[in-house]
Amino acid sequence: MKNLQEQDSLPAPMLDVLLVDDHEPTRRQMCQLIEGEPDLSVVGQSGSAEEGLRQARQLHPSVIVMDLALPGMNGLAATRHLVAQDPSSRILVLSNHVGPDLVQWSLAAGAKGLVRKDRAFEELIPAIRAVGRNLHFMGEGVETE
Repeated sequence: MKNLQEQDSLPAPMLDVLLVDDHEPTRRQMCQLIEGEPDLSVVGQSGSAEEGLRQARQLHPSVIVMDLALPGMNGLAATRHLVAQDPSSRILVLSNHVGPDLVQWSLAAGAKGLVRKDRAFEELIPAIRAVGRNLHFMGEGVETE
């Protein structure tokens, strides 16, 4: 059995990320940010919840980054579907407006973390890592009360 120091020095497991956001330039920027990290890899991108659901079933990503404001099915409904299909799904929600009600609804749907879109480029990487370890992450400015 390895001691704690040896365990701490082990490389972090690779986390596969699926990006679901209808704004293609935002997806591209998030992808570049994520791909710059040695322990993170973007395995899929989608501009709609429906396509994101299909990709999640096929790819089994470690973390799904889900925008809530999507055309057609919204990200909250997609989060509920993903968790119903696979309760071990780890979903990080992005939204422009993250008030107490939205936080409650997102957590009830099965999201593990929430990040405001205007903070995504500062908080996305630590949020993905936390959610990938099955921890909760509440970004700065996320109103919980």
